[in-house]
Amino acid sequence: MASHDSANQEEMLEQQRVLAEFGDFALKTEAIDDILSRACELVGRALETDLAKLMELLPDGRTFAVRAGVGWRPGIIGEVTVTAAENSPEGLTLKEGAVISTNIGEENRFEYHDFMKEHGVMAFVNVLVLSSNGRPPFGVLQVDSRKPRDFTQSDIEFLRSYANLLGAAIERLRV
Repeated sequence: MASHDSANQEEMLEQQRVLAEFGDFALKTEAIDDILSRACELVGRALETDLAKLMELLPDGRTFAVRAGVGWRPGIIGEVTVTAAENSPEGLTLKEGAVISTNIGEENRFEYHDFMKEHGVMAFVNVLVLSSNGRPPFGVLQVDSRKPRDFTQSDIEFLRSYANLLGAAIERLRV
């Protein structure tokens, strides 16, 4: 049992390191796209998946664009858009703030997007990236796994902290 605990502790330490590293980077960097790309890269490292993306909510409030990501083939980032329907991962995240899907085979709340299926995504966790002053959220940070996975409550808490840091960095550059 002890080895399981120490593995969890190591995971949490890595998540803390990633938060600190991303915070440093976000404070020093002036280019929003660099911050968004680095955010995806580091969050994938923290949760040990090789796929992550940031879906930006467009001004119509109904469409998301893949704004940044890591692990996706060319033609996805900056090119794919999806609709935030109720029965989409993003639509549900807008409503609930965070969504976990542990296994594509058991998912009946929504359909995985085709581009996710093409990349072998079997599970994911999504959190909202909020804006301040009552503005609509910036978008959704998504960490995707190529195998079924039970994301833990501590993964969610880490992601929410991470998304808040990301949201603050985006706000700083929007001003």
